[in-house]
Amino acid sequence: MQSPVAAKSEPKPHSETQVRHPETDIENPRSKRRAAVADVAADARPWVRSGVPCRELSLFEIAHLGVAEMLPPYEVVRDRQSGAFFMVGLGGQGQVQVDGRWRSLPPGHACLLPAGLRNRFRMGRGRRWEFAWVRFSGGVRSSTIFRAGSPVLAEFDPAPFRAAVEGLMAEAAGSGSSRRVHQWIELVYDYVRGFAGSFRGDERLMRLWDQVQSRLADPWDMRSLARASGLSFEHLRRLCLKDIGRTPMNHLTHLRIQQAIRLVAESDVKLEAVARQVGFANGNSFAAAFKRSTGHAPSQFRVLKASGRAS
Repeated sequence: MQSPVAAKSEPKPHSETQVRHPETDIENPRSKRRAAVADVAADARPWVRSGVPCRELSLFEIAHLGVAEMLPPYEVVRDRQSGAFFMVGLGGQGQVQVDGRWRSLPPGHACLLPAGLRNRFRMGRGRRWEFAWVRFSGGVRSSTIFRAGSPVLAEFDPAPFRAAVEGLMAEAAGSGSSRRVHQWIELVYDYVRGFAGSFRGDERLMRLWDQVQSRLADPWDMRSLARASGLSFEHLRRLCLKDIGRTPMNHLTHLRIQQAIRLVAESDVKLEAVARQVGFANGNSFAAAFKRSTGHAPSQFRVLKASGRAS
């Protein structure tokens, strides 16, 4: 049996059925995980070291991807996720933390979380949880797949995506033809990009969020959002929950925080000015919302990014 490794952020002792790694992973050693990894030497976790080497993944800014069957206990916390994370439910029951609350990720659904936010996953009430995933390493590709109306959690056909991930891993582990591996990665990436731009609902929603994205500093509220969309307050709320996975006000906050993350990390604009530019009435409300989403105060986040530790 594997020896448990204590994470620095979790000083409590763990049962012998748990394995912990840096960044807080609680994982049953009997769980099964198969992965293709861009750089097996970049991460000390056993499942990364034993993954199928696939250097071509780095061309798409993908750190690793794979298929997992997790057994309880299982929980993952990423306070400083540097790249987007895409997860598809295949079987069993799991949960993903979105906007500070737990959401179920059942089979036939996918979740796409952008970089910079606090990511957290855990087992649901079932005895197992099967999922496929793609973890981006950060960069232009993973940041440009998102649109203002990109869903955070929505229905998604898992079978073709799983087949693409399995095909990629089989090719990389077999002949390793760079050309064919590249084609498999393109297919996987296209499924993620398709989900991000997969808005299939009322086009008025997409137009609304594109408008909001270009005018984040405006004092948006439910009435102004409903008026701009041409929908009633309740109709707008129902459509947003169905097609995006958030309430209108939660999605507005999400867009504001995403823009704030870019400004805090990539510029020296004063934090008070950042708050105004993204639409927060004052620095206190901005700091509170930023910390809820990222796990860090804006000033701390900027320091971590500057030091290269906001991974």
